[in-house]
Formats: sequence, C-alpha cells, structure tokens
Amino acid sequence: MAFNRLPIELLDTICDSLDHRRDLVALSTTNSTLYHVAHRLLYKHISAFQNTPSLKVTTLLAHRPDLARHVRSFAIVLDPANEQPTSYFNSLATALHNMPDIESLKLTIDPAMSWVLPHASSVRYPRLRDFTCVFSFDHHVAQFLGKTGALVHLELGHDLNSQTPLPELLPAWLPNLESFAGSSQVAQAIVPGRPVSSISMHSGDLTEGVVQELAKSTAAILFLDATTASLPLPLLEAMASAIPELQELRLATTYNLWDEWFKTPFIKNIKSALISMDNLQTAEVSGMLWRWLTKDGRVLANEPQVPTDNLDDDDSSYFHA
Repeated sequence: MAFNRLPIELLDTICDSLDHRRDLVALSTTNSTLYHVAHRLLYKHISAFQNTPSLKVTTLLAHRPDLARHVRSFAIVLDPANEQPTSYFNSLATALHNMPDIESLKLTIDPAMSWVLPHASSVRYPRLRDFTCVFSFDHHVAQFLGKTGALVHLELGHDLNSQTPLPELLPAWLPNLESFAGSSQVAQAIVPGRPVSSISMHSGDLTEGVVQELAKSTAAILFLDATTASLPLPLLEAMASAIPELQELRLATTYNLWDEWFKTPFIKNIKSALISMDNLQTAEVSGMLWRWLTKDGRVLANEPQVPTDNLDDDDSSYFHA
C-alpha cells in the first residue's frame, strides 16, 4: 500500500516513534506525504536557548507560517545581559503571530520586550492553556491575555513600577483561569471574578485587604503562597473566614519574629488559627511546618515545638513528627 493511502493517524504514530529528530528530518525527504507528517512533529515542540543554534528557529518560523502553525509549545530563554538585535525580537513577534494553535508559551527574555506579544485584533489563541513570562502586567500583556480565552495557568514577572496604574482587563477575559503567579498588586486585579484556585504571589505584601480581594475568586482557593510584612496571626484568622476551603498554605514573613518564637502562646495561637481551617492539609508559616494526616481526620502529623533559648541553630530542633 502506498504511503499516501495510509491513515494519517498511523503515519503520525510511525513518525512519533522515532528516537531522534534527525531521523524525522531524513524521513521528511522521502516523499511529500511523509514530509508534511514529519514537519508537523518536528515543529510541534520548540525550545530555543541563548548561544545555541536553536535560536535560528525563531527567524525560520517568522518567515514560514506554514511551519509555525504546527507549533503547540514554544519556550525561549535569552539572557538580558547578552543583547539581541532588535531585528531578532521583530522576528520573534512575527513568529508568535504565526502560531495560532499554540497551547503552551514560555518567554524568558528581557522584561522590557513585552511588545513582542501579538497585538493585532484579528489574532486569537483559542488553544493556549499555559502562559509564563517575565513581563510585568502592562498594556501589551493585557491585550494579549484578551486573546487567550482557554488560558488555565498564568505566570507573570515582577512589577517594574508598583505605582504605575494597571491596564484594564475586561471581566469577560480569562474565563477559565485556574492558577495565577505574580505580584500581590496584579493578583488583586486578575483573581476576582475568575475561577482561580491556586495563587502564588512572588512579590508584594499579603494583607488582610488582599485576602478579601482574593476571596472574590469564583472558585474555592485551595493553594496560597505569599509573603507578609506583618504578624501572621491576623492574616490566618482572616483566611479562616474569607477562604475556608484552603488546603495548602505557604506564608513567609519579613516581620521580625525572634521575640515571638519564645512565647508559647504565639505558637498555640498559630495552631488554633490553622486548626480552624477545616480543609487545611499542609501549612508552612514563618518557617514553621504543620501537616495533618488526612486519613485520620484533623490529626497533626507534624507540629512545631517552642524552641529553647540556646545557641543551637539546627532548624530540625523546632519540629517533631
């Protein structure tokens, strides 16, 4: 039977079973049918890195939209210290424009280059589910997010200027967003009104007011990772009331807790606040680890001890299992 009469699914399986990309390249030269099948797989997942030949693929995809349409995941890592010419970023912008069926996009480049994100009103990314970048939430990013109705996971970079007003994000955008990673300021703009259940705030301060804004998610918040500049107890009490479905908590603090460490009521109060969250399974609060045995209900499997006032810096002495 001729290759062109075989089911396309079978040809995909045959080509996908090859161990090396060079085998796919060789196979693509055998006939026109296998050429198209092989190229669909060759350009399905693209990763480009600094100082490697893989960077050239960006220029190729900019000039070959017929190849770019096969891309399902694209990741690029460029060191801002090693400047690329503006023409390269123009090619990157064009290449991204040519990837309408992309599902995963990761851009680790100069944070000031958010303009590479496609902005043409006719461009949409209906299959994009994961978007990670080092850009702050500016108008280029906001416009791009408006084109990603299926987006589930979003990770943004640090805010370049916390005093700059945030761009508008229409309520109808990001209707399927489930997880967000970014600054505290941007979390307050994105989470309310969307089904976000996982939140990681890598910058900014978690306050009781921020907790109230996060509680406006249309889904139960199950995971929260954040940092606070204040005592943790008032925040924990606010969480117990506002986001009671929380299952995993990581709360760091920049507040000086040294004096509090040696007060038994401090740890007891933390424990009481955590226990009041009926769904909580794991909590790391100011370096103290708490874990419950779910199979035995609300039974602590790990509980911090009050440290003794000595010179022993072994953190393990603060916990028992």
